[in-house]
Amino acid sequence: MPSSAISPKPLSTFGCENCRQQHLKCDRVTPTCGRCQNTGRQCRRSGLRIRQSPQYTKFSKTQKWVRIERRLEFVDETRKVIYEAATLDSGLDEVDPDIESPILSDQSLLQGFSQSSISETPNGQENPRRFPSRQQTLPESPRPSETASEALSPHGSVQLPETVSSSEGHARECSPTDRFIARAGTYHQLYYSKNSAFPIEDPVEAELYRHYVQSLAPWLDLCDPLRSFETIVPQNAANFPLLLKAIYSFSARHKTLTGYFDSVRCSEYYDECLTELRDVLAAYDESGADENLFAATIILRVLEEIDVVDNGTDQEANLLGIHAFVSTGSFFENPSPLSIASFWVGLRQGIYKAVINKRPVGLSVDHILVEQSLARTDCHSVANNAVVHCTRVLNFCFDKGGVCNLEEWNKLWKSNEDWENEHAPFHTPIFKAPDDVPFPQIWYHQSCQVIGVQHHLLAKSYLIRFRHKFSATGTRHQSTLAKRRAEADIQRIVRMLCGIGLGNQWTPPGMFTACMAISAFGASFTQRKDQEAMIDILRKTEKDHARPTKSVQEDMMKAWGWSASTWTPTQVPPWPDTTQYATNLNMNDSMGYQQA
Repeated sequence: MPSSAISPKPLSTFGCENCRQQHLKCDRVTPTCGRCQNTGRQCRRSGLRIRQSPQYTKFSKTQKWVRIERRLEFVDETRKVIYEAATLDSGLDEVDPDIESPILSDQSLLQGFSQSSISETPNGQENPRRFPSRQQTLPESPRPSETASEALSPHGSVQLPETVSSSEGHARECSPTDRFIARAGTYHQLYYSKNSAFPIEDPVEAELYRHYVQSLAPWLDLCDPLRSFETIVPQNAANFPLLLKAIYSFSARHKTLTGYFDSVRCSEYYDECLTELRDVLAAYDESGADENLFAATIILRVLEEIDVVDNGTDQEANLLGIHAFVSTGSFFENPSPLSIASFWVGLRQGIYKAVINKRPVGLSVDHILVEQSLARTDCHSVANNAVVHCTRVLNFCFDKGGVCNLEEWNKLWKSNEDWENEHAPFHTPIFKAPDDVPFPQIWYHQSCQVIGVQHHLLAKSYLIRFRHKFSATGTRHQSTLAKRRAEADIQRIVRMLCGIGLGNQWTPPGMFTACMAISAFGASFTQRKDQEAMIDILRKTEKDHARPTKSVQEDMMKAWGWSASTWTPTQVPPWPDTTQYATNLNMNDSMGYQQA
């Protein structure tokens, strides 16, 4: 009896509206595409139709045709070429953005601009715009330490040297194609605005701006004494539209996921930001030298992380962009404070992704920035040192963990103990409740303490987990006992990580790190009360801060052997709201731990 063939699902001509708005590839399956089915959204189809034209088109005998000249002229209307043509005679400060487009004839292009070419306009008049000759060259790129204000206010006109130095150090003659290479001056003139965006006229955008400064920037300034993302970034955004659009997009997305903003307008902000980002990246190859572009990439990476709530997948496009910035040779020559702050944020973002996906971090920590941080003893540097140590531990566990390298493990374990012994005042909490279940309350008064101690404990948990790989000696019973002791130590540390997150909710990244610990080690908990308390943390983090934890919840429930459909939240010990405590450090009896 022949088997009946399963007919494939029909495909639509166009992707669904949800995928189109998020710039994602749609599988076009009807009636519901794969992405909408995975995220549980209604799959909306557009009303676009393809109009079929007849196979043969007949024209009337009286049809009038446009007469085409034999000699064609090409009009290049790109902003970059217009700017270059306009600034050769006039200074950078005198460029009109609505300048008339220069016209390039095919003959002048073939001549390679060996002479200053003067082309004709369509009305037969000469265009006085002159283009660079072979003997002219491009200005030097600014150093990474050059600020945006310096680039925005050049003095006088551009002075072009006679030759260009090649990578071998020899002077070479300018090529006809050199004029199409993005220049640093061109980049800043095109994508930095001389006019400040302040005051913001739209009250909605002003609210988004304030929401970023007050609620979201502290996520990024955990270990930065200058609070660069709260102070420097908002000011620089006034003259760098991409950075301002990134702030609007991040704030709008966060408010949308927490239920306080229009999703349609949120998508519009995101689309505008992506368009601006594509233009900026296309115009400036040496992007590692622009601190504001680096900061915009960091902000868009956070947006990319929380966008997993709807997309179901993490594209990691901006995470790759962070890797590209750090791997740029000019980045470590003379980095600005904002670039340094962006590096540390990017490193923590890499750790988060490494723990969730169980893979190496990927960013290198063997360079001068880390060496300088290791030599300092202030609170913020001590926290950054713990982050660096956690990075090395994760790279060891997920990259070299398969090879039983006892020597390297001992080195990492000694570093963990040295940090704990040398910085006892740093990791000593201001308050610690008794070790009640499920999690002990642990309070700190600085966000850098919260993040530093949590990354230290996270690294310690991974080292304990991998320790049994090097203790294969002894009987089977001894090996089982050693494994149980290791699991007990890990559970104790995970309880502390969750207690730190819950006890310091005034700094939301503490909750994010607690979710990382649950994702890595939560499956080892067997008590129902502990499991439900961890699910409460995951759900609270996603509800309050739009941090995606749904996949972690599903993984934990599957590991514990129970389904979400049969589970209802239980009453766990109420945790005090420490937001006011973060403001005035006013501890009182009402903030104490209460037994349910």
